[in-house]
Amino acid sequence: MVRITRPIDIERYATRVERDGTSTIFDNFTNWPADYLGRPLDGLQGREAVKLCVVMNALYRHRIRTIDREIKD
Repeated sequence: MVRITRPIDIERYATRVERDGTSTIFDNFTNWPADYLGRPLDGLQGREAVKLCVVMNALYRHRIRTIDREIKD
């Protein structure tokens, strides 16, 4: 059985530790640093980045669900 991965199942954002010890939230689709409301999500502290990454992925899943519902209506 082939399992089809839907966009909602994918973690769009992830964190990585940079050479200077700070963390960056990046977009798994583009591999570019993510931004929120025009603010780049880099130069973050470790725990701050992980928590914010969870929020970014939740916002992404919410957007996908909302778009999916609008298409079905």
